[in-house]
Amino acid sequence: MKKKLILAAFAMVTGTAAQGQTTQIVANGDMEIWTAGKQLPKQWNTFYTIEKEGLFSRTSEAYSGKSAIEINFTPQKEFDNRRFFATAFNLEAGKYQVKLFLKGVGDIRFIALHKKDTNAAGKNSSTNIAGTPAVRKIDNKEWTAYTLDFDILDADSYQLTFCFNAAEKLLIDDVSVNKLK
Repeated sequence: MKKKLILAAFAMVTGTAAQGQTTQIVANGDMEIWTAGKQLPKQWNTFYTIEKEGLFSRTSEAYSGKSAIEINFTPQKEFDNRRFFATAFNLEAGKYQVKLFLKGVGDIRFIALHKKDTNAAGKNSSTNIAGTPAVRKIDNKEWTAYTLDFDILDADSYQLTFCFNAAEKLLIDDVSVNKLK
């Protein structure tokens, strides 16, 4: 009997703890899994022409864990920007919050959730939601947390895209998407 009570109490405690946790929606948002010779962690992509530019790299200067993304990009002309994006994931309609950690210098044009196979943009449309408040220019000597809010109107498959105008040893780590209650 005593053993059953202890097991029941343990189940209640672990069940309550599990209910308070959030499910990680962005695959490899902690940037820990990399394929040898690749510029971006697994589950993250960019366009082939951008990949050839060599802007992205793995760094051990992580907010947590052992890895983060480092970006170095100097624009060649006005309105020159680059982007990378997470593998698609499913979202229900509702309010979401993206949280990420940034360190270094950069100018982030926008961070958007957009329906899979559509173009990401800095303006809202029926297929694209730009995060608010916008991150814009950063110059952080230490890791700094940023949160952006998104109002998803339609359940669908979405991608998270980062678009930046410039970056000088800009580090990104621990990207998460959580549904708000």
